[in-house]
Amino acid sequence: IGAASAQSTATTDPVGFVSVTVPAQSDAVLAVPLNRAAAFKGKIKNISGSIITVEGTPAWTANQFVQNIPTQNDTFAIQLATGTKEGLIAKVTANGVDTLTLQLDAGDDLSGVKTGDVDGILNADEIDVMPYWTPAALIPASTALADNTEFQIFPNTVAGQNLASAKVLVFFATFGWFDSSDFSDANNLSVSFGGGFVLRNVGGSPATVSMVGSVPMSANRHTFRTLAANTAQDQRFGYMSPIPEIIGDVALGFSDFDELHVFDNAASGINKSASKVLVFASGHWYDSADFSDVTTTFQLQPGFGY
Repeated sequence: IGAASAQSTATTDPVGFVSVTVPAQSDAVLAVPLNRAAAFKGKIKNISGSIITVEGTPAWTANQFVQNIPTQNDTFAIQLATGTKEGLIAKVTANGVDTLTLQLDAGDDLSGVKTGDVDGILNADEIDVMPYWTPAALIPASTALADNTEFQIFPNTVAGQNLASAKVLVFFATFGWFDSSDFSDANNLSVSFGGGFVLRNVGGSPATVSMVGSVPMSANRHTFRTLAANTAQDQRFGYMSPIPEIIGDVALGFSDFDELHVFDNAASGINKSASKVLVFASGHWYDSADFSDVTTTFQLQPGFGY
């Protein structure tokens, strides 16, 4: 592979869709299992701190990957598509003609990532530059939802369990989404990759949401961290795949007595408790109701949040 092909933006990932139905006057715990289409795919030339230079000459305009409403409504991230840190995602905060300045999540770094300058272009790791999902991209104003349907976003920086939503967005037909706390336009708010959320259907009929996007072609990578010493921590997430996956095949579960809370999205109700709680112990997952080993039988479902 030469430098010219290393900067290619023509390659596209397969496209898929996942539909979920939220019962009338009920909550569903969801997550987006697909990506939005990549704006760029290429190889890394070098890394300096939090700045990546890509191979080739993409000739980007200054800050074209930085949100600047109304000329640029999207916020962008890079995802490492290969290497020891495949799946790592970092927000793009600035870009030059061939550079990307990144904001890494706490605990993440770019150590061990291979570059063309150090490891040779054949061995350089690859990146995808792609926009975050937004409420408007995921569920546009034309969707047949009841007015006052809620999109509840949960914190990933607050310590503790049974956390309340950090932000509640409200839907109105023809307008889309606004932030219920200050009535600001929330159509272009970034939704974290692999983050779980609650969609509350306040209407009298079931609501179907179809998520259409690019099938993730890189490893699913999600960091679960405790935020305070000796304090158990809840985090909402979804497995980024359009097909079910056996829980034992996804390297989920780190310490004995970690729990996975499963929600029945087909059941009616608001603020529903988990319908099933799985417990991790000695490398296996067990159903807490009957202590059966479900490591090779329980499947994470596309579009569902946990």
